[in-house]
Amino acid sequence: MKKITYFVLLLGLFVNMSCDKCLEGDRATPASFFVNVIGNYSLQNVFENETFLPTQISVVDSEGEAIPFRFISHSNLIQVFPDTRNLTNNSLMITLSNEESSAFSEISITHDVSEKVEECYTTYTIENIQTPQQTSEVVDGIYVIKI
Repeated sequence: MKKITYFVLLLGLFVNMSCDKCLEGDRATPASFFVNVIGNYSLQNVFENETFLPTQISVVDSEGEAIPFRFISHSNLIQVFPDTRNLTNNSLMITLSNEESSAFSEISITHDVSEKVEECYTTYTIENIQTPQQTSEVVDGIYVIKI
């Protein structure tokens, strides 16, 4: 009887320990990338020089569905959170539209998604980001796009 009791206690301890590996706060961060939009001639950030305001940004996918994004005011960057359901051939459009000055720019972006399956969650990373109509480069992990 003692052996069975010890076995049940050890089994309960093992099951309890394996459940603690995935804590509630232990989640993957959403996949995203950062965009710095600069003027083609001035090379200044278009939000810093007030060509566009943060309220004049929209981001949509190829089907016209809104893509979540966040404007980071202290650095004048756009953080885009694209959908991660398709791993390849994804596209989205960032539109900047200032009706007062008639300034308008569309930035077409294509990208792929890689996934890494972990024990508690799957991590997605946005990669192979391209801007077919604009010149762009990556500086410290931020995509600098000239419009």
